[in-house]
Amino acid sequence: MCELKEVDRVCEVIKGKEQRVNLLVQTQGNMNLRGRDGKLFYDVNNHVYEHTLTLNLESPEGLDRKFTLNYYSRMRFTSNLLPLLRPTPSTSHPQFSRVLSVLAGGHEASINLSDISLKTSFSVANCAAHSITMNSLMVTEFASRNPGISFAHSHPAFVSTSLARELPIWARLPMKGLTPLLRPWSVSVEETGERQLFIATSGLFAPREGVPGAKIPKGSEIVKGADGVNGSGGYIVNWDGEVVGKPIVKKYIEEGLGETVWEHTMRTFEEVAKINKGRN
Repeated sequence: MCELKEVDRVCEVIKGKEQRVNLLVQTQGNMNLRGRDGKLFYDVNNHVYEHTLTLNLESPEGLDRKFTLNYYSRMRFTSNLLPLLRPTPSTSHPQFSRVLSVLAGGHEASINLSDISLKTSFSVANCAAHSITMNSLMVTEFASRNPGISFAHSHPAFVSTSLARELPIWARLPMKGLTPLLRPWSVSVEETGERQLFIATSGLFAPREGVPGAKIPKGSEIVKGADGVNGSGGYIVNWDGEVVGKPIVKKYIEEGLGETVWEHTMRTFEEVAKINKGRN
């Protein structure tokens, strides 16, 4: 899913087979140390070196492939499938609808609002900050426009997976060696799956209107959204199901920067659509 063109193709397949989508869970992403222009950065004795690679990491759509996987593709799937996710008022049965993006909720950082797409300020750290923070801001934006659907951005914790397969061997080997040492602080694939299923279905993370989800445990109540309002429909959730909210996210929402990210994302989709039309 490194290109939005492929996301659109898959969504058309889904629309052709399904009349309704109740739950959309997204985990796509990768980990590497390559830069947007194909540079590999590495640190030796606190000195940063770079090596130019003979590959193009920017897709024909003009987007960085890693950034597309972690952010743009997720927003495109969500946007494309909204017609199937929205509850149908005429139905006799209440309809549950939720979108869960599993990335790194609660680990947001400052983003460069003058270069949101990271055309000129790309780095591995900046890409991570933009991907994570923009995922968190968009749960509120989608929720405000779709009151019958709830949106969540969660963090799975440290889980031993094949995420590091694209790291260079000198980075993969130490990471492989550290994995057993980190086991006391890690979460198994089975446990994180169960916890993410809870986030994906629990009534604690209810939409603004409509079906909240599975029954809320006795003594609990619908939790606060990313905007600080209980039951607002857009949630940032830690690996253990606890709602998290970093000051930077609250600040951005209060300043209306969620709308800025929304407009950037929708404009990017329009630009990519024009590019792909020309490619066709």
